[in-house]
Amino acid sequence: MTSQSPPGRPLEELRYALAEADAHTPPVALRPRVIQAAETARPPGLAAGTESAITPVEGYRRTMLSFDAVLSELSEDEWHTPVLRDLDIQGLVGHLIGVERQLHSALGIGPDMVTDADHVESTQADALAQAGRTTSDTHAEWLDLSAVTVAHTSVLDRDGLERLITMHHFTTTVERMLVIRSFESWTHEEDIRRATGRPLAAPDSARLRLMTEIAVSALPAGLAMIDRPKPNRTARIVLTGPGGGTWQASLDRGIPGETDVRIIADAVSFCRMVANRMAPDDIDAVVTGDEALAADVLAGAQALALD
Repeated sequence: MTSQSPPGRPLEELRYALAEADAHTPPVALRPRVIQAAETARPPGLAAGTESAITPVEGYRRTMLSFDAVLSELSEDEWHTPVLRDLDIQGLVGHLIGVERQLHSALGIGPDMVTDADHVESTQADALAQAGRTTSDTHAEWLDLSAVTVAHTSVLDRDGLERLITMHHFTTTVERMLVIRSFESWTHEEDIRRATGRPLAAPDSARLRLMTEIAVSALPAGLAMIDRPKPNRTARIVLTGPGGGTWQASLDRGIPGETDVRIIADAVSFCRMVANRMAPDDIDAVVTGDEALAADVLAGAQALALD
């Protein structure tokens, strides 16, 4: 006899369903059908609500459009709001102009420049140079440079996207650099939002997925930066919400082994921590396993920030 639960009582319904599962052995053919249906509804490793995957080029394009929309809202006075380090918003956009110019040099579509230099110091001259310009000229130059990046990378073939380039003391592929550039630009968009009292805005889930993927894959580099290498250690990283996912992550770029620690955190908060805009203690991570290892993993993640 099948038990009935009172209508409108979901927890009771779940209890009865679980009880029935214990009482009846499912048909052998049911398991593969359930797995297939689940994977059709949501690809393995993706958080519910995550839209279909997009390319790094499309992620970069969307981020530039979002950043441009915020700049277009600013009043003249807001452009001169202090925002980061010793920079106002116009100077911060100048910093991004400098980064974009270096990216063009690395891509071979701009004048030769030294690109393997400190991220902040190498762009400070561009940031300070905005002080004598109109804000509309600063905005237009950044927008033009970004549009050239999109136009160039949109027509690259697979070999072009996988070509290695070097910027700011690290070497990576063109398409991974585009994700890094999206990550930085979103971070600075939120800097501007904070400085001008605007609400923060998470990236759409497809862009966020690109960001979480690259952040998790870079954890060994972050641990090396803080001189806390973790040979033969593995973390299970679970980032919740649209754009999140689950990773069995080797902490030394080797083959993942048995889980030493599990860290569960909100995907957007994790990315803000990676950008050094939230502290590890503030992201409300749930840790099981080696807590000291978790603390090092989160500190290494925060060390990845370019600022």
